[in-house]
Amino acid sequence: MITLSVKDFDKAIKVIESNLKTVPTFVYSILNNYINGIVYVDSKNVETLLIGTESGIYFIAGEEDNHQFNDFLFELYCNRKSEGLRFTLFSASENWDCVINVLFKDKLKQRGWYTFTYDHKKQFQDESPLASEYSIKRIDEELINSSSEYNGNYYKEYWGSVSNFIEKGFGYCILHKGRVVSECTSIFSSLQFSEMDIETHEDYRGQGLAAINAKAFINHCLENNIMPRWDCDILNNASIKLAGKLGFRQPNKYSIFIKNS
Repeated sequence: MITLSVKDFDKAIKVIESNLKTVPTFVYSILNNYINGIVYVDSKNVETLLIGTESGIYFIAGEEDNHQFNDFLFELYCNRKSEGLRFTLFSASENWDCVINVLFKDKLKQRGWYTFTYDHKKQFQDESPLASEYSIKRIDEELINSSSEYNGNYYKEYWGSVSNFIEKGFGYCILHKGRVVSECTSIFSSLQFSEMDIETHEDYRGQGLAAINAKAFINHCLENNIMPRWDCDILNNASIKLAGKLGFRQPNKYSIFIKNS
């Protein structure tokens, strides 16, 4: 098994951009050096690859019947499980879905996921402005420290540190009388994409805050030539509905695999 050095990441980029329809944003985050991660490949020719974050989120793609590589994948899972670490696996195709199900049997649970494409022609129009007691601000370290949902631990898991997020990521939050009540942040970003993660406090839902927050996020993306991305569980009807309202269309379905509890 070969671990690609950062200077050779372009080899992985060529493989995923020439052969794949759906590639998770975190893959580009790693390959564009926005976050630390690791890239395993089967050989210098790169026929099979596994790309992973430090927190244990992986994407596998390429040649499916590479038995040595598949054995390595299973061993990696076993090691992380024994250490109580996260193991979430994103699949590149239905063929990989089949391989993963055979390889892991009941050890991993398959879940359907959607990734949406943003339609510039269907841009969301704000239905109403924020009431006077609300304000919207770009997320900074002080707001992260006061957040109960997307706090320092969240950014450490997905970005490695709060400081790395502040430098390379972005997000917006809505405050009510100084309290963070709704947030829309980039769980992952790269040179060309930014994936949205959004949450509104249960006491403030149903007021359209998530949509207003998301619109600020999308505007920032468009102003900086970044493509906003929306991914969610295929069973999350509320998220799917909000995605459509914001201008996201043409969902592509893919699979993720998580450890069975």
